[in-house]
Amino acid sequence: MTAHDPSLHAQPLDTLSPFERARAILDADRICAGLHFTDTIAEADKQAIRDYLRDQAERMKSGLDDIADDEDAGYFLAVKYFECKANWIQMNLQLNYQTVLRGEKDEVLFNKAAAVAGFLAEIEPVVTESDLAMINGMLLKKMRG
Repeated sequence: MTAHDPSLHAQPLDTLSPFERARAILDADRICAGLHFTDTIAEADKQAIRDYLRDQAERMKSGLDDIADDEDAGYFLAVKYFECKANWIQMNLQLNYQTVLRGEKDEVLFNKAAAVAGFLAEIEPVVTESDLAMINGMLLKKMRG
């Protein structure tokens, strides 16, 4: 079975190797189909969020398809997870300050952050526990000198 094998989508995820599972999880159409939005944003904003997540998934999957070594593929997944998680933390920090200082939040950003949180939950199981611990340890503490 190769990384590009279409039968990957037909198999239960728990029967696949970690990187085959990652490739199956990163199906952009499946990810976008599962998105839910509040009624407070326009259809164009919903589509922009779908496009953003589609791009994230496709870039991750493309990178995995280019990497033959399992160790390097694991490192690549961890780096991409870190990038996505850092972006999500930035969105949440901004949303928290909007709510505190203005009493309201940017609904588009709120929906995007929720979509990214769902995406992170999808890919988290294919990142090693040690990488997750290191990433979360670094990102979840404030970096002040």
